[in-house]
Amino acid sequence: MGKITRFRTIDMETGELIEGVPIYIAPKIKLKEGWFMGFQDAFVVLAKDREITMESRRVLDYLMGNLGFENYIALPQRQIAEDLSMQKSHVSEAIKLLLTKGIIIEGPKLGRTHTYRLSSTFGWKGSVKNLTKTQGEIIAISNHKSSKKRE
Repeated sequence: MGKITRFRTIDMETGELIEGVPIYIAPKIKLKEGWFMGFQDAFVVLAKDREITMESRRVLDYLMGNLGFENYIALPQRQIAEDLSMQKSHVSEAIKLLLTKGIIIEGPKLGRTHTYRLSSTFGWKGSVKNLTKTQGEIIAISNHKSSKKRE
């Protein structure tokens, strides 16, 4: 028969010895309809990129939190700035950086609002069939750009 191990914890305020171990139970988050598939390698890339500031990451997280199907995002920068209590110029700089890094892609204007798409290499919201199609388009665009550079 195996050995039974008993654990005890010391209450650092009182010095009392308590049977068992403390367990942290995270508060329940009530999920609505929002979901998307995230690709783990992409999150490692984001974490290692020193150019992506905390403000840029906050903007990206907010954009991902408002992701529509097929990765479309249509939010005025003014609204992003308000909701995140940031200056609009800082939101603009963050979006410019995310565009430069290819994390988001500029889409068509919707009235006066710029639209974006989260690159499908970072995550996806939609059918897997359309993800495969979109990733094929990204590879084709990338190959086209590479062949132009060699010319």
